[in-house]
Amino acid sequence: MERARYRSALALGAVLLAAGCATAGDAASEREDLLASAGFVPKKADNAARMASMKALPPHQFVMRNRNGRTVYLYADPTVCGCIYIGDQNAYDQYRQRMTARQTATDEQIRAIMSSAPLAGEEGLL
Repeated sequence: MERARYRSALALGAVLLAAGCATAGDAASEREDLLASAGFVPKKADNAARMASMKALPPHQFVMRNRNGRTVYLYADPTVCGCIYIGDQNAYDQYRQRMTARQTATDEQIRAIMSSAPLAGEEGLL
């Protein structure tokens, strides 16, 4: 039983180490790709009005607004693109589905590592 915990701890440590090697820039770039592929449109904060709008929003968080009777989602990204992503309900739903699928894939990778072949020197111990 103790060996099983040791093996699990080693495997989980390897997964966390690999995840930690990804830079924040990579994560932000992936998020931008997901936003764009889900249907969000980036609007550069290239004038005073747009810059003020971007600064008024919480960074890297979705904000829901109603405009002309329609729901609009805003996502301010002041650090990578210097823009506000704008999308409708469909874009937001697509984004959430893609994030869920990505998390599921990550969970499956962790399960695969945790149930993989014995570590070197471990054969015959279990």
